[in-house]
Amino acid sequence: MLYQVKDLSPEQRRAAEILLGHPVSEDEAVSIKSLGPTTIIPSKLSPDDRVKALRTLEQRFATANRPEVSQEDEEAIVNEALRSTRPNYRPAG
Repeated sequence: MLYQVKDLSPEQRRAAEILLGHPVSEDEAVSIKSLGPTTIIPSKLSPDDRVKALRTLEQRFATANRPEVSQEDEEAIVNEALRSTRPNYRPAG
């Protein structure tokens, strides 16, 4: 179902922002869709293997040799990547 942000109550708007992970503007629309359990592909990893994989990734990212970039450059890089996969992407705010 598609909802116009301007028509949402403050509680609904906040819920949408929490679910989306970013603020939404009055001129946006929000679509909500639920998926049944048969649509979701279950993980083939055991819970312990998933925890181990997550810790391995966290360790790799913590020790990665990354160049220092400003927050503005970081946001521009992320926005460019998002626009390359989602042509209609607009950064929030």
